[in-house]
Amino acid sequence: MKNRSCAKQLMREELIKIRKGLCEARKKQAAHNAYLQLSEKLKPYKSILSFYSIKNEININLLNQDLFKEHKLLLPKIEDTGLSAHKITKFEFISSAFGILEPHPEFSIPIPLEQIDCILVPALGFDRLCHRIGYGKGHYDQFLEKLKKDHFKPYTIGIGFQEQLCIKPLPAERHDIALDELLLF
Repeated sequence: MKNRSCAKQLMREELIKIRKGLCEARKKQAAHNAYLQLSEKLKPYKSILSFYSIKNEININLLNQDLFKEHKLLLPKIEDTGLSAHKITKFEFISSAFGILEPHPEFSIPIPLEQIDCILVPALGFDRLCHRIGYGKGHYDQFLEKLKKDHFKPYTIGIGFQEQLCIKPLPAERHDIALDELLLF
């Protein structure tokens, strides 16, 4: 188990380097392509749990703004019990104890998990089997596991750069849940 943990950490470090190494023009082109494709793809969904772009993740801020205007935007918040989804009533955020943006408590409402139609999932890397490797905190893994346990099945889409696709399958554990689709730009 220790070897697997060490291998995952080395993989994370390599994937962070790859993402940091992307030039600004490449990041902007990917963000533009993501915006165009996701704007169309997400039209049928009513409640979309998106994410804040952090640590060189693909920038989906324009998409989030559109989803907000359409009253479809949900954003995650890290709480003691894990990740929760919040309906945004005003496009205003605060910095969390983890140093990331989260919904401002005055302008967001926690929503029941069964109301989520679609989830946009970030990661450090993805494989062709739609597995992901994150930062190692397990927030999304636990969240997706809870949804599965409670028999809720929103459509899940891994979002990132093409450079985040790992050729070899990622080390998947029993609790890991494959996403429904990958959209890498």
